[in-house]
Amino acid sequence: MKNNFIIATHNIHKIKEIETILNFYRQHGEGYRKKLPQQAFPPESTVSYEENAKEKALFISQQLPAAKIIADDSGLELPAFPGRYGVQTARELAQEVPDGDLNDYLIHLVDGKSRQFIMKTTIALAINNQVVKIGHGQLKGTIAHAERGVNATGFDRIFIPAGESQTLAEMDQPTRISYLHRARAVKNLLDQLGE
Repeated sequence: MKNNFIIATHNIHKIKEIETILNFYRQHGEGYRKKLPQQAFPPESTVSYEENAKEKALFISQQLPAAKIIADDSGLELPAFPGRYGVQTARELAQEVPDGDLNDYLIHLVDGKSRQFIMKTTIALAINNQVVKIGHGQLKGTIAHAERGVNATGFDRIFIPAGESQTLAEMDQPTRISYLHRARAVKNLLDQLGE
């Protein structure tokens, strides 16, 4: 059965990626702004991916109670820097690299250290003001020494999944999607729904 999910985020890149992932799994998704004017989400916690995902999903579910609302929270974890980034990834990187190249920054940050990374995503599904399912996904791998690939942008150009030699951006779309932390969280959620 094809579900129609409303994606609770302002981030147009995240909306596009989640729409692509849902389409890959024969589902449908669209940003909440196709149903509502732009909303001011509550501030995110600094404690857990799950709490942030739940809060965003519930916030939009209050306004669209009959809809299937999904929201995620993701973060980068670097074993070379325990306690850094994680649930605070976006905020910390925005402070450290306000107008710069994040990929170049990360490539140089791990020079001479472990190049291992873990990307984690938690996705919450809310219906009728209740969180009904939580999906989890992660990707482990290494950070490349330089950007590679043209099939994707952002971190996909420097992230090499464990056991692979190509960056995500060098892979074809079906292979790349199978590795994405956000896609794995969506798949985990869909599996729980029996899809």
